[in-house]
Amino acid sequence: MARLLVVGQAPDDDLVSRMPGLQDLQIERVSGGVAALQRLADKPFDVLLLGPSATVEEALAFLQHARTMRPGIRAIFLADSATPEAVLASLRAEVFAVFTRPFDPGQIANLIAKAAEVSDSDSDIRVIGAAPHWVTLRVSAHLATADRVVAFMDELHRRLFSDDDMDQLLLAFRELLLNAIEHGAGFDPDKDVRVDAIRSRRALTFYVRDPGPGFSQANLTNTASEEDPLSHMQRRLDAGLRPGGYGLLLSRKLVDEVIYNHTGNEVLLIKHLD
Repeated sequence: MARLLVVGQAPDDDLVSRMPGLQDLQIERVSGGVAALQRLADKPFDVLLLGPSATVEEALAFLQHARTMRPGIRAIFLADSATPEAVLASLRAEVFAVFTRPFDPGQIANLIAKAAEVSDSDSDIRVIGAAPHWVTLRVSAHLATADRVVAFMDELHRRLFSDDDMDQLLLAFRELLLNAIEHGAGFDPDKDVRVDAIRSRRALTFYVRDPGPGFSQANLTNTASEEDPLSHMQRRLDAGLRPGGYGLLLSRKLVDEVIYNHTGNEVLLIKHLD
């Protein structure tokens, strides 16, 4: 059974008790960093959840100490707020996820469960470039990594849009990222998908490039169509594919522009700021 260490969650702000799906984890709680380090010295933990009493910068400093004892531990930070620079610093430090208020217990629980399931080698995100308005990542082809990227992009760009618009953009982005991981990289964690987030004065653009040969949009059989959005489901089941296939249809409805290159292994998702 995977082990979760919760640090700094006050009883009146206890998100863990409201998180679904954590019954398979062995959960222990400590009040602060000193007690957490003592507990880590005594026994191994798979996941570390740092509560919002610390800033992201303080959490990163604590994580350095924690990893001297437990190098493979996956860390999730909760914070009252975080600057884009702090979020990017967390990415570089291989933090599993960062969440700021208002917290969504279901979303946090989802990534806690994924952090407990994965190994260090199959959930990799590498920061290739991080200019203020242009972030470039190399993402391993693993399902857990896709959800991590979406969570980080949410923290980096949430303030640009209304909650509804941002949720729609992230839904479209997640579907196309999963397509790249599944069809372009074949769920091979040794293969990378490139993700760029580019903010201009008028738009936020996500660019996704996978290592596959691409596809012809005219010959798609395993994706949903506007005329019959359900008929593809049996074909996906017969082909042994994950449930889904709504990426193209959803993205075209939820964002302003979707642009593919000629081979189909690169795509731009554009949402206008105005």
